[in-house]
Amino acid sequence: MLNAPQWLTGELRSNIFDKCEVSACQFHYKEPYKYVNDSDAVIIIPLGYSNKRFIIRNSNKGQIWIFAVWEPPILSYSAEFNETISKRKINWTMTYRLDSDIPVPYCLVEKTSGQSKNYPKIMAEKTKLAAQVVSHCPTPSLREQYVKSLQQYITVMVYGACGHAKQRSRDKHLFHNIENSYKFYLSFENSLCRDYVTEKFFQRQKSNIVPIVRGDGNYEHFYPKNSYIDVRDFKSISDLAKYIQYLDRNDTAYMEYLKAKENFSSTRGIGRTIVKSFCQVCKMLHNPDKYRNIYSNVQDWYNNGVCRQATDLEI
Repeated sequence: MLNAPQWLTGELRSNIFDKCEVSACQFHYKEPYKYVNDSDAVIIIPLGYSNKRFIIRNSNKGQIWIFAVWEPPILSYSAEFNETISKRKINWTMTYRLDSDIPVPYCLVEKTSGQSKNYPKIMAEKTKLAAQVVSHCPTPSLREQYVKSLQQYITVMVYGACGHAKQRSRDKHLFHNIENSYKFYLSFENSLCRDYVTEKFFQRQKSNIVPIVRGDGNYEHFYPKNSYIDVRDFKSISDLAKYIQYLDRNDTAYMEYLKAKENFSSTRGIGRTIVKSFCQVCKMLHNPDKYRNIYSNVQDWYNNGVCRQATDLEI
C-alpha cells in the first residue's frame, strides 16, 4: 500500500486476511516499495500523492493497481492521476462510493434482534433540542452557514472548535452527554458528494438520538428512512425547523424514529469495514480474469460530476 495515511495504518496488520473466506494473501504496508515489483496488487492512496516516478513505471504483467480513497475529491484530489501518463493504469477502485469495485463505507450496518427500550425513561432525560460537534471549519458544503440559518428558528448548540461551546470534540463524555440530553444531532457532512457518508451519521445511529443528515449520501442503503431526518426532504430551512418543532412537541412521533433503528447496529470505527474490503481484494486476486477491469481516467470517475455546491442556504 503506497502513501497510506497514519489513521489507516493503525487499522491494518500483517494477518488481516486470517478470517477471510479466501485467506492465502500477504499484505505489506510498512515497507511497500520493497515489495511493489513482486506483488500481485498495489493499493495506491492518492491523498496528497506526489510520486510521479511510480505512476510512470509500467506495472508487471497481470499486476492489479487499486485506487483507494476515503475522502471526497475536494480534500484528496491529486492532479497526477489526471495526466496522460497515469491514464489506463488503474484496474480497481476501493472507496466509500457504492459503485466502487470494492466499496468501503465508513461503517458496516447489520440487522440485529434488538430489544425494545425504556423510551419513557429515555425521553425524560432529553431536556434539550439539537446539538452538533464540529472542529473542521469552514467547509465546502457550507454547513456552518446552514446551521446559522437554522439557529434563526430553533436552538442548536454547536460544540467543538467551530462552535461557541469550546468543549473538546474528543472529550469522551461529550457525546455521551449529548445523546442523553438532546433529541437531535446534526450529522452534516463537510462535502456534498455522491455516497459520502461518514461516522457522523453511523455513530449517532448507535445511540438514542435522531440524526438530521445533510449530504449526498444514500442513507437509506444503510438504515430505514424513518430512522433519521434528511434535509433534502424539505423545501426550506424554515420547513425543516417547523418539523423539528413538531417532533419536539410530540413524543410519540419522535420515539418512532428511535424505534425504527432498534434492529440495526453499526460497527464502531472503520476497522471491520477495512478488513471486509481486504478480504474482497484477496478473493478477487484469486480470480482476476473474472474481475478484469481498467479505468481510462480514474480521476475523471472519482471527481467529475460527483460533488455539488450548496443550494439550500437561506442568505
